Amino acid sequence: MNRRIGLLPFLILIAVSAWAQMGGPPGPEVKKLDYFVGTWTTEGMIAQGPWGAGGKFTASGTSEWMSGNFFLQSHSDAKMPPEVGGDSKDFAVMGYDTQANVYTYDSFNSQGRHESSKGTLSGDTWTWTSSSNYGGMEIQGKMTIKTVSPTSYTMKYEVSMDGKNWMPFMDVKATKK
Repeated sequence: MNRRIGLLPFLILIAVSAWAQMGGPPGPEVKKLDYFVGTWTTEGMIAQGPWGAGGKFTASGTSEWMSGNFFLQSHSDAKMPPEVGGDSKDFAVMGYDTQANVYTYDSFNSQGRHESSKGTLSGDTWTWTSSSNYGGMEIQGKMTIKTVSPTSYTMKYEVSMDGKNWMPFMDVKATKK
């Protein structure tokens, strides 16, 4: 019995230390991701380019807070032109990295792709950057999301082979239901 009482202050110290390292409740940066919570529909156009003729596409998805409200989880279905991969199902996680002071976005799709992006927010504009390997080529990505209203945004996604010369890949309009 005395052994257990002797361990109690030690266990409390460990629990308090773990809480302090976790940083407490979500900060104001994390709460800004609340904009993306809900059910969204998107429609857009993929530009013609080295990937093919492009064309129209649609997607729908739902984002919600994971337990603890530190990360958003999203599930979506996309109907894309065949030359850019065709239809897919996606799972994504958004958060905020307090050490690097950037937003994070990791997506995984039914075609076996995993993409990671880092983001910033300035006013009503989110800017996300990424680097992906497609067929042995390193491709830079830049996604710009402009908040139009509490229930809509526009998005432009550009790609580059060298990080200097950018070409449009897609333009999107998203609406929250």
